[in-house]
Amino acid sequence: MTDTSSYISIIIPTFNRDAFLPNAIKGITTLNYRSDKYEILIIDNGSTDNTENICKTIIQENPQHTIRYIFEPSPGLLAARHKGASEAQGNIFTFIDDDIIPFPTWLAAISKSFEDDNVQLVGGKSIPKYEGVPPAWLHNLWEMTPYGGTSCGYLSLQDLGDQPKEIHPNYIFGLNLSIRKTALFDAGGFHPDLYPKFLQRYQGDGETGLTMRCYDKGFRAVYNPEAGVFHCIPPQRMTMSYFENRMFYQGVCNSYTDFRSQNGMYGKITRITNVKKILLSYLHVAKKYSVKYSVSKNGTNKHPDLKIIKQRMEMAYYNGYEFHQNEVTNDPELLKWVLKKNYWDYHIPFDNKDLVNVDKIKKSY
Repeated sequence: MTDTSSYISIIIPTFNRDAFLPNAIKGITTLNYRSDKYEILIIDNGSTDNTENICKTIIQENPQHTIRYIFEPSPGLLAARHKGASEAQGNIFTFIDDDIIPFPTWLAAISKSFEDDNVQLVGGKSIPKYEGVPPAWLHNLWEMTPYGGTSCGYLSLQDLGDQPKEIHPNYIFGLNLSIRKTALFDAGGFHPDLYPKFLQRYQGDGETGLTMRCYDKGFRAVYNPEAGVFHCIPPQRMTMSYFENRMFYQGVCNSYTDFRSQNGMYGKITRITNVKKILLSYLHVAKKYSVKYSVSKNGTNKHPDLKIIKQRMEMAYYNGYEFHQNEVTNDPELLKWVLKKNYWDYHIPFDNKDLVNVDKIKKSY
């Protein structure tokens, strides 16, 4: 009989990431940590690539590990996360992205942190593993945190130093989020996240909604630097186009949060996110901006300077926020979706337009 009091269920939602997933799982199975103290749940969120076959091979090659492949066809990260939670056997849930590689000390550090019965959430460093040379301007998107160290929330990266410390739950990012089972259910679970583009109106604030409610409930969250991961950053995530899409998405997320806050669904709301400031920075002149590139001495175009980059990101954020505000304001059914108490039992309220596009789900993440 497995002792579930310290048993860790590692939950990995994935969608068409067969190029990254094997490295994440190999990173876990090669840790110097007893395999009978954890399980790995791979939640395939409707992949159309070779994910299923790769998972079957991984399971066959690692008979000493408990690895389960679970197919969840409902679109969006919410469905995958909650499916994993419903299937998990442990009392500690560790949610990770499929493009991370854990530190050698990762699982041992998570387990050690939860030896304190008052700790409900654990996070750690998330260090970039760039698959290419990052543009110079990317370094300027890192910012100081209240806990020391720096963070780049746009890429879910942070380094809060080399000492354990208590932190606001919002500083535990979804790519490496460990939580007690009881705390997850007590806080109501995750919120909608990462829908295909044509379902963007159903987007919510993902793990941020969860961590804000954990804060409201007084749950203790800790940062353990040894419970860290490397986050793989491919070249396509180091482009201006990516950051504009990322900020549109953030605008939608924050609009969702604001609707719930205005309806009394968050208590001591302290949304700790640098991207929120972006809407306030230049909103009054954002639509007047034109993108100009600096020119080198020989006349060739260089990267846009940091001011122009931030202006484009601000404009994308504004567009996402405005889009969601308009969608919810003009659709009572969508407002009901936004104001659901929790999403353990739900279906996406497709309208006729959405139903016409259902076949796009597998193509549009």
